Amino acid sequence: HAVTDVSPPPSVHLGGDEGPRTDGEASAAARPRAPAEGLAGPAALHGWFMRTVSAHLTSLGRRPLGWTETGTELPAAFTVLPWRDPEHGRGAALRGHDVIMAPFRSTYLDYPQSADPGEPRGQDGVLDLRGVYDNDPAPAHWEPEAAGRVLGTQAQLWTEYARTPAELEYLAFPRLCALAETAWSAHRDWPAFLHRLDRHRTRLAALGVRSRSPHTVPAP
Repeated sequence: HAVTDVSPPPSVHLGGDEGPRTDGEASAAARPRAPAEGLAGPAALHGWFMRTVSAHLTSLGRRPLGWTETGTELPAAFTVLPWRDPEHGRGAALRGHDVIMAPFRSTYLDYPQSADPGEPRGQDGVLDLRGVYDNDPAPAHWEPEAAGRVLGTQAQLWTEYARTPAELEYLAFPRLCALAETAWSAHRDWPAFLHRLDRHRTRLAALGVRSRSPHTVPAP
């Protein structure tokens, strides 16, 4: 109850997708708990726990949110965030989940923005501005019932590698501008976006936002 007492929004994010399933095998507490709950073994405790907490939150009038690696592993009450493959979001939507699209190839802003050696250290790989702009929360080939379940999209900026507020701003902008357009506009026009972004950079600069210039990289 502590989280719901201090957090007024209707949704509560549970996370939990990367919890090692093998830990239960080595736990003296988990091994007897599994048969006590009628489960096949400790590996099934993760699903049992998510179902139990989901039911508790639902009884309090809240909506559980959780990451999904496959689109199939969370109880029906969850709003899911598929992060591996956009098609996992489609599968989850067809199963009846509401979906917030968060595929890492287009929404994880902790990836470097280019392969330039001066980029801040980050995950292996590159996610440039066009890669973020090409994010499509509800692709045209999806069934209407699947697209209708998509609540939107969101950016992730994990901070394992980010050392300073300046680096965080640099990683976020202007890629966050591209994600905002893909989230809020059904019309896509890459050249027109670049033209508007050129003007918007003036606003970012006036606000003191340390964004990535199209021609430079930050000092190492």
